[in-house]
Amino acid sequence: MVEQIDYEKLKEIQLFKNFDDEELAIVSKKIFEKNYKKDSTLFVEGMPGEILYIVEEGSVDIYKKTPKGELKVTSIGPGDIVGEMSLIDDEPRSASARTSADSKLIVITKKSFNEILESDPKIAAKICMSLLKIISKRLRLTDKKFETL
Repeated sequence: MVEQIDYEKLKEIQLFKNFDDEELAIVSKKIFEKNYKKDSTLFVEGMPGEILYIVEEGSVDIYKKTPKGELKVTSIGPGDIVGEMSLIDDEPRSASARTSADSKLIVITKKSFNEILESDPKIAAKICMSLLKIISKRLRLTDKKFETL
Protein backbone atom coordinates (compact mmCIF):
# COMPACT_ATOMS: atom_id res chain seq x y z
CA MET A 1 0.00 0.00 0.00
CA VAL A 2 1.41 3.39 -1.03
CA GLU A 3 0.52 6.55 0.89
CA GLN A 4 1.58 10.18 0.65
CA ILE A 5 3.37 11.07 3.86
CA ASP A 6 2.23 13.73 6.28
CA TYR A 7 5.07 16.22 6.59
CA GLU A 8 4.60 16.30 10.37
CA LYS A 9 6.05 12.76 10.42
CA LEU A 10 9.10 13.98 8.54
CA LYS A 11 10.04 16.33 11.39
CA GLU A 12 10.96 13.30 13.48
CA ILE A 13 13.38 11.87 10.91
CA GLN A 14 17.08 12.73 11.13
CA LEU A 15 17.36 13.34 7.40
CA PHE A 16 14.86 16.21 7.64
CA LYS A 17 15.63 17.61 11.13
CA ASN A 18 16.83 21.00 9.85
CA PHE A 19 13.92 21.55 7.43
CA ASP A 20 11.26 24.20 8.04
CA ASP A 21 7.54 23.54 7.53
CA GLU A 22 7.50 24.95 4.00
CA GLU A 23 10.40 22.75 2.93
CA LEU A 24 8.82 19.69 4.53
CA ALA A 25 5.55 20.38 2.73
CA ILE A 26 7.41 20.42 -0.60
CA VAL A 27 9.34 17.22 0.19
CA SER A 28 6.23 15.40 1.43
CA LYS A 29 4.65 15.76 -2.01
CA LYS A 30 7.61 14.02 -3.66
CA ILE A 31 7.97 11.00 -1.37
CA PHE A 32 5.62 8.32 -0.06
CA GLU A 33 5.18 5.58 2.53
CA LYS A 34 4.90 1.93 1.62
CA ASN A 35 4.20 -1.16 3.72
CA TYR A 36 6.41 -4.22 3.25
CA LYS A 37 5.89 -7.72 4.63
CA LYS A 38 8.65 -9.50 6.53
CA ASP A 39 11.34 -10.94 4.20
CA SER A 40 10.54 -8.52 1.35
CA THR A 41 13.60 -7.87 -0.80
CA LEU A 42 14.16 -4.13 -1.25
CA PHE A 43 17.17 -4.51 -3.52
CA VAL A 44 19.89 -6.95 -4.49
CA GLU A 45 23.64 -6.37 -4.56
CA GLY A 46 24.77 -5.50 -8.07
CA MET A 47 21.43 -4.20 -9.36
CA PRO A 48 20.97 -0.54 -10.35
CA GLY A 49 19.97 1.75 -7.49
CA GLU A 50 17.00 4.04 -7.87
CA ILE A 51 15.50 4.32 -4.36
CA LEU A 52 16.45 5.48 -0.88
CA TYR A 53 14.42 4.00 1.98
CA ILE A 54 13.85 5.42 5.46
CA VAL A 55 12.63 2.93 8.06
CA GLU A 56 9.57 4.35 9.77
CA GLU A 57 8.45 1.09 11.44
CA GLY A 58 10.02 -2.35 11.45
CA SER A 59 13.56 -3.28 10.46
CA VAL A 60 15.77 -4.02 7.47
CA ASP A 61 18.78 -6.34 7.29
CA ILE A 62 21.71 -5.53 5.02
CA TYR A 63 23.60 -8.41 3.37
CA LYS A 64 26.86 -8.63 1.45
CA LYS A 65 27.96 -11.43 -0.90
CA THR A 66 31.12 -13.24 0.17
CA PRO A 67 32.96 -16.29 -1.21
CA LYS A 68 31.26 -18.32 1.55
CA GLY A 69 27.76 -17.02 0.78
CA GLU A 70 25.67 -14.13 1.95
CA LEU A 71 26.75 -12.38 5.17
CA LYS A 72 24.48 -10.19 7.27
CA VAL A 73 26.32 -6.91 7.74
CA THR A 74 23.89 -4.99 9.93
CA SER A 75 20.28 -4.38 10.85
CA ILE A 76 18.67 -0.97 10.73
CA GLY A 77 15.54 0.26 12.45
CA PRO A 78 13.22 3.23 12.72
CA GLY A 79 14.78 6.51 11.61
CA ASP A 80 17.63 4.82 9.73
CA ILE A 81 18.16 5.05 5.98
CA VAL A 82 19.30 2.52 3.41
CA GLY A 83 20.04 2.89 -0.28
CA GLU A 84 21.31 6.45 0.06
CA MET A 85 24.17 5.95 -2.40
CA SER A 86 21.60 5.36 -5.16
CA LEU A 87 20.65 9.05 -5.01
CA ILE A 88 24.28 10.12 -5.25
CA ASP A 89 25.83 7.94 -7.95
CA ASP A 90 24.87 5.62 -10.78
CA GLU A 91 26.81 2.64 -9.46
CA PRO A 92 25.18 -0.73 -8.78
CA ARG A 93 23.94 -1.55 -5.28
CA SER A 94 26.83 -2.41 -2.96
CA ALA A 95 24.73 -4.75 -0.80
CA SER A 96 21.32 -6.40 -0.58
CA ALA A 97 18.48 -5.37 1.74
CA ARG A 98 15.49 -7.32 3.09
CA THR A 99 12.90 -6.48 5.68
CA SER A 100 13.34 -8.57 8.82
CA ALA A 101 9.86 -7.67 10.12
CA ASP A 102 6.68 -6.22 8.69
CA SER A 103 7.80 -2.66 7.97
CA LYS A 104 6.61 0.76 6.91
CA LEU A 105 9.21 2.55 4.83
CA ILE A 106 9.42 6.06 3.44
CA VAL A 107 10.46 5.91 -0.20
CA ILE A 108 12.46 8.56 -2.06
CA THR A 109 13.02 7.71 -5.71
CA LYS A 110 15.94 9.05 -7.71
CA LYS A 111 13.42 10.63 -10.08
CA SER A 112 11.75 12.51 -7.20
CA PHE A 113 15.11 13.60 -5.82
CA ASN A 114 16.13 14.91 -9.25
CA GLU A 115 12.82 16.80 -9.50
CA ILE A 116 13.57 18.44 -6.14
CA LEU A 117 17.10 19.19 -7.35
CA GLU A 118 15.73 21.01 -10.40
CA SER A 119 12.83 22.83 -8.75
CA ASP A 120 14.26 23.49 -5.26
CA PRO A 121 18.07 23.28 -5.23
CA LYS A 122 18.22 24.64 -1.66
CA ILE A 123 16.12 21.72 -0.41
CA ALA A 124 18.17 19.24 -2.43
CA ALA A 125 21.36 20.72 -0.92
CA LYS A 126 19.92 20.23 2.57
CA ILE A 127 19.09 16.60 1.77
CA CYS A 128 22.63 16.10 0.43
CA MET A 129 24.20 17.64 3.53
CA SER A 130 22.10 15.40 5.77
CA LEU A 131 23.10 12.37 3.71
CA LEU A 132 26.77 13.36 3.92
CA LYS A 133 26.54 13.60 7.71
CA ILE A 134 24.90 10.18 7.94
CA ILE A 135 27.44 8.59 5.57
CA SER A 136 30.32 10.26 7.43
CA LYS A 137 29.03 8.94 10.76
CA ARG A 138 28.76 5.42 9.33
CA LEU A 139 32.29 5.59 7.96
CA ARG A 140 33.65 6.75 11.31
CA LEU A 141 31.85 3.89 13.09
CA THR A 142 33.31 1.43 10.58
CA ASP A 143 36.79 2.90 11.16
CA LYS A 144 36.37 2.40 14.91
CA LYS A 145 35.52 -1.28 14.37
CA PHE A 146 38.86 -1.76 12.58
CA GLU A 147 40.78 -0.05 15.40
CA THR A 148 39.97 -2.98 17.69
CA LEU A 149 41.21 -5.67 15.26
